[in-house]
Parts: sequence; C-alpha cells; structure tokens
Amino acid sequence: MSLPRILPILSCLTLAAVLACLGGCRRGDIGITSDGPSVEQLVSFYSPRSIKILPFTKPKSFDDDVIPDGVGVSLRPLDEAGDPVKAYGTFMFELYAYRKAIGTHKGEMLANWTQQVLDTSDQKQFWERVTSTYEFQLSWEGKPLPPGNRYVLVASFQSPGSERLFDEYEFEFRVTREEILKALTSSVE
Repeated sequence: MSLPRILPILSCLTLAAVLACLGGCRRGDIGITSDGPSVEQLVSFYSPRSIKILPFTKPKSFDDDVIPDGVGVSLRPLDEAGDPVKAYGTFMFELYAYRKAIGTHKGEMLANWTQQVLDTSDQKQFWERVTSTYEFQLSWEGKPLPPGNRYVLVASFQSPGSERLFDEYEFEFRVTREEILKALTSSVE
C-alpha cells in the first residue's frame, strides 16, 4: 500500500484509540482506586483516641490579681498515631480533694464543670494553635480552694457516636502568704 492510502486508515485508528481512552476517563477522576481508606476509616484515624491533661494545669488567676479564681486546664486530644488533633464534643471536668489512703486518691468532689466544643467559634475560643492544646478556664463558685493542699482533676471527653475518653492529673495548689498579702494590699490601694 502506498503512504497516501495508509494515512487515512492510521488517522482513523489513532482517533479511535484517543476516543476510547477519553471515554474511560471521567472529569475529576485522578486515578484514585478503592485500595485507600474509606471515609469512615479516615474520620476514625483523625478523631481523638485519648486525652492528656498537661502539667501546665494549675490554679490560676483569671483577672489582674494573683489570687486564683479557678483552675487553668491545658488539655491535648491525641489521634490514633499519638498526634495532637482538634476535638468536637463535650469536655467534662471533676475536681477532687486528694486522699492518701485511697487507691484512686480521689476524696470529696469539690467542683465539676462541663464545656462543649461544637463549632468553629468554640474552636477559636479554646484551641491554642502554638501548643496544639485546648485551654479551659474553670472558675470556682463560692469558697476558693485552700492553698497548700493536693487535688485530683479528672477530665473526660465525649464525642457523638464515640466512646468516652478519660485522664487524671494530680497537682498541688501553692500560693505563698506574701503573694496573698501583696494582692490584698494592692487591691485596697
């Protein structure tokens, strides 16, 4: 066959091959196969699997004086790989007096708090980007905690459709007499 007779046949075959390839591709299809994780697996992997109360948790003053108004809690949710992750759900906190003779060291319950983190505005309020932690200010009502004692803080987290996560943290409340006197005298002036 001569070249002029073959060119139309080759052109038709090339066009047919291109159309066959294009017909098999859909717009937006980038070759993802079903071998990867499902959406449920991804959600599970990037959801909190544990929570950790960090050592920065302690009684704090939330105003201008040094006398603590409550407990400043620094808490980090961790995913399946142990990395910090944001959490959506309800955080619950219970503060107990420390008891030496009890195995759990939890004595009388002194206070409890519930804090929901359900939307983007809650995330902006409580999430600390630099440390990848949640920072909660748990104010106590009525009589403040006496300094010089130990306490047990129990935190739990419940996300819709998941199991409840727990952590405990023991701390000592230390405020020197001089700090209290200075705060009292500066508030009188």
